[in-house]
Parts: sequence; structure tokens; C-alpha cells
Amino acid sequence: MFRILLSVTLILNLAASLVAQDIFLTPYQALTRDTPIKVVAMTFSMAGKYLAVVDEKGTVSIWDVADRSLVKQWSADEKVLYTSFTEQDNKFVVVTAGGAIYQYTTGNFDRVRTAKVPAKLVLVNLDPSRQTLVLYTRDNNLELFDLKANLTHANIRVPATVRNPMFVGYDRFGQQLFMITEQGSVLSWNPITQKFLRELTLQSGDYTGSRSVLHAAAMNSLGDRFVVGLQEVFIPKGGMQGRNQPERRNMILSYDWLTGNETKRVPMRYRVDEMSFAPGAGHVAYISKDVSAVWTVNLEKAEITSTVSLPGTPSALAISGNGEYLAVGLQKGAVQLYYIERNTPAEIKINTPGLDRSYASQVVDTDKAAVEGTIEGNERITKVYINDKEATLDGDRHFTGAADLLPGKNKVRITAESTEAKTTTKDFYITYEPRATVAGRAGVTGKVKVSQKKVALVIGNASYQYTNKLNNTVNDANGMAATLSELGFDVLKITDGTYEQMKNAIYAFGDRVQDVDVSVFYYAGHGLEVDGANYLVPVDADIQSALDVRQKTIPLTGVLRTVEVTNHEGLNMIILDACRNNPFPTGKRGGAGLAKVNAPSGMIIAYATDPGSVASDGAGAHGLYTGELIKQMKVSQRIEDVFMNTRNHVEELSKGSQRPWEEARLKGVFYLR
Repeated sequence: MFRILLSVTLILNLAASLVAQDIFLTPYQALTRDTPIKVVAMTFSMAGKYLAVVDEKGTVSIWDVADRSLVKQWSADEKVLYTSFTEQDNKFVVVTAGGAIYQYTTGNFDRVRTAKVPAKLVLVNLDPSRQTLVLYTRDNNLELFDLKANLTHANIRVPATVRNPMFVGYDRFGQQLFMITEQGSVLSWNPITQKFLRELTLQSGDYTGSRSVLHAAAMNSLGDRFVVGLQEVFIPKGGMQGRNQPERRNMILSYDWLTGNETKRVPMRYRVDEMSFAPGAGHVAYISKDVSAVWTVNLEKAEITSTVSLPGTPSALAISGNGEYLAVGLQKGAVQLYYIERNTPAEIKINTPGLDRSYASQVVDTDKAAVEGTIEGNERITKVYINDKEATLDGDRHFTGAADLLPGKNKVRITAESTEAKTTTKDFYITYEPRATVAGRAGVTGKVKVSQKKVALVIGNASYQYTNKLNNTVNDANGMAATLSELGFDVLKITDGTYEQMKNAIYAFGDRVQDVDVSVFYYAGHGLEVDGANYLVPVDADIQSALDVRQKTIPLTGVLRTVEVTNHEGLNMIILDACRNNPFPTGKRGGAGLAKVNAPSGMIIAYATDPGSVASDGAGAHGLYTGELIKQMKVSQRIEDVFMNTRNHVEELSKGSQRPWEEARLKGVFYLR
């Protein structure tokens, strides 16, 4: 049995040569057991609640990370190749080398489904929708296994010339499947049509006559970048004379998946045996089975950001989907858990007076305003000033004080001073109006804009080539783009977008949305649901079957992943006026509207109508939903009230036939104006 020991003996060794570190690791806990058996695989649930640990004997152990308790343990009776949590962490999947596929419910982890593929398996992975397993078999096939249908729905024959595959994965939209070999070949296929797409060759090229061998590979959560751990072997100067041995150079290479171009290389001292993307697209963690340590690497800076000693030789690595935890499995059976910390500069958060990310919340009628807030980040702060008057600062980085005000608009500056004499400032504005003035303007409040980064992607499709055209979607997109521009958004607009245009626009949006205050993705056009997944339909999509949907449309999961990963601190809005009608042919699998999707943290997903229903295309210049939404966005109110008032007005105007709905997990109070 496992028992939990707090990791009090771990030593955190940060790389001494580095000054700035973007992320680093701090010990959390250690999981050990009486019978040491090598850990071969681990996976976290997406929310980081559970950790699944697999040893080389095929024993699966499920741990509750927060409670530090063993939830369940069982034997798969053979080698386990892969485990994963699916269906928004409600299901758990185990795949064995012998071809068995087991599905369990989370919570009690009772087995609910079993399947068996005839071939022995070598590699396994899951598509972005977390519905399809890709299985690479010993007889050189790629099988695509549908977890909901519990059967294989497609096969791809891998050329016999392909040797030693080591990794399989998908792009962001699940519409390209790729394989990486130890010799550096990268092959890709369309998983819908099973057609071969292209082949790349990854080589270091630093030394003439060298041979490159890949030992590890990983794909970032956006599906647009992959990294490999490469070892280059070459003949030393002077040749193989005397006692000379071949020399080796280790490195991490980063590639852009769309172009196949190398984007960064980072020299490493030790061979990279396993790695995983850490929070954001620019960090990886890796282990070498020759050294008792784990490293984090900043790919953009091409440098190691931290090194942590381990109490044994590592054998497996995993990072939680929420980016909070890192786990290292050891050859002697223990598991070391760490918090992933961000070494971020100080950031001032104002709690009082009530502000959203960039606005003062009210006009005040007194000449002194209470100010209270916190300092976030890792910098050590010694003093905080409010308009040059020192505030009270406690040990929890919480400060309080007051600002003296003059009649009219007042700028209030908060200054935080660190031990290194660095200063961080934040300005906001409060309007002081004496009581008599305020009484004459009863009900008037002020929202004074400071600095806010806001970007939007607006898509409106109307002129469909293979199905009925829509009347107002382009008008809706134009109106929404104009409204967002008036609100200070940097807007990218696409009308009548083809598949390639929409996909490229989403990629570009992902590049622009990093660390903004507010992002908006708006789509008006045909949208449909197939097997619980939502798809946005380009104007050039000829849809005759469910396979056409997966091949020729844009899965909503790709959009969600784009904004969730790249902008996890700001407000992200997904607005879908995409249920006008269903162009899916009669008798095919497909819902009349869009399916419900749980919103990730910091996001609001708004739908023109409720699941399974159809939205009105409108009798005027705009569709009913977008027309009302534009009106509400021009009113100074909380973002929740924007959508609530839109919903109420649409239901009233449609006499209840159209009922908009939202899924929201906001982190604070936000205003658009």
C-alpha cells in the first residue's frame, strides 16, 4: 500500500547562474510505498484534483492531490501504456500494451466499459476533444478508437520504412495527426480521410557527419508547437584514434507545427529522456534518467530557469492541466509532487474602491477615499504609498490607507517599493463631487477608463456555397466589430470565411490574445453539434456526413483552447450566434443547435439560444440576439448584466421562443465601458 510522507528532506537547488526565473518548483509532498516498483506513467485530471500513478507491474493508483489520500488502487494484470481523464474529468481511461481499453467513472472509479483491439500496442494518445484515442500497433497501424462508440472507426497504415516511432499527437483542432520517430522523422495524416499529408526531418546539423537520436517529444496544449529532446553523436576532432570515444551534444529543439520551422534550440548538459509543457507555450519541464533532478526551461529565452534535486532516479513526469502541479515518478516507486510557482513581478490589485481591471466604479461625495488592496507576485515589497503617503502593509502583502480628494476627477497613484529599490505603480481615478452636486445628478455614476488591452476576433458567415445562405450574419459581424472598436478593442474581422481563412484567423487571434485584459471571439453563421461536440461552419464546407463535419468545419474546442491557454488571467468571452438553422442533411447525426460546454476559469461562453434550439435570423438589419447584445454593450454595466439584459429582451421579443444562455466562470467584476 502507498503511504504519504511530507517531503521534508528535499533540497531545492536553483541554477546559480541565473538571475531571473519565470517559473520554479517548490516541494509539496511525496508519495511512497512499502514495495518499491518503478513508476512508468502518470497523469493528472484536467482540474488537478486527481493523480493517476502506474507502475511497471500494471498497478494503477488514484490519488486525491489536495487531500493527500489514496482513492483507489487496482491491477490491470499487464503493462499499462496510457491513462487519461476524459469527459470533463468525469471519466478515466486505461489502455494496456495488450490492447485492452478500460473506462471508469471518477469518484468511485468503477469500471463501466471494456474494449479490446486485436493488435499489441506501442504508443497511445488522445485527440483534443478527448473522445478519440490514437493507437499505434506493433503491426505498424494507427487505429482511431472512438471512446463513446467503444470501437475503432478508422485505420491508417504506416509505411514499413518508418522505424522506431516514439510519439503520436494531434494539432489544435484535431484535424492533423502526427508521428515522431527516434531518427527525427515527423509524419502527418488527416485523421478524417486517413490521407498522408507531409513528412519533415528533424536534425541538429551542428556537426558534419553527425547522427541525431530523439529521446523525448511533447506537444503544447495549443497544438501549434512541439519540442523534441535530441542527442547528437559525432566523431571528435582527430577521429576515433587511441582511446577517443564518440562525443555527444544534448539539446531541446522547438518547432512550429504549421510551418515545420525550427523556432528555438536550447543546449542541455544531460540527455532529455522525458518532458512536458509547463504553464504557457514557452516553458517545458524535463528529466534525464542519468541524473536525480528535474529542470524547467524557458524556451523563448533559451535558458534553464530552475533545477530541483530528487531523492532518486526519475522515471516519469507529469504536469496538471491547470498548470499548478508537477509530479516526478522515481524508479524506486516514490512520487515527488511540486507546486509550479511563477516568478512574476509585483502587481498591484485594488479591492477598495470597487474597480474592475481598469475602471473606477463610482463617483464619491466625500473628500477622502479609503483605499485597500494587495500586492501579487513574488517580489519582496517593503513599502506601499498612496499618493506619496505611506500606507499600512501587513505580512500578507495587504495594504490599507486613504487618498485625499479635491472636487473633480482625481488621479490616485499606488506605489509599491521592493527590497531591491524597484518600484511598481498603478493609477486609477476617482471623481469627487460634493453632496449638492451629486444630489443634482441622482443616479449618475462614473467609470473612468485607464489603460486596458482588449482584442477581438469577429467572424460572420452568410454566403454558404453548399447550403442555404443567411440574411443578417455579415451585418451582425459588421455591427459587432464596429461596437467593439468603439469600446477600444483591437478588432480582426472576417466575413464569409473559408476553412483556411477561419483557421488562420484563430491562430493569429491566439498570438494577439496573450495577457490582454479582455478578449472577445464572436461568430455568427451556421453552427452545429455532432456527438456532443460543437462545430463552426465555414462558407466552403460541403457537409454530407458526420466525417465531413470533423474534416471541413472548425471545432469549438480549438477556439476554447486558444484563449484559455494564452490568456488565463484576463476576461475571455466566446459569443456564438450560431444556431440559425442546421445545414446538416436530414437523417445524419447532428443536433438542431449547439451543445452545452462548461466554461473554463475566467471565461464566459454566450449562446444565442438554448441547447437544441434555433435562433432567429432577424427581420431587420441584425439577428435578434446580436441586435440586442450590441445595444446592451453600449450601456455602462457589469458584463454579467450585459448578457442578462440581452437574454431577457430576446425572450420578451421572441415571446419565449428564443432563450439565450451563458456559461460563466469569472474571476472578478468587468465592465466593457
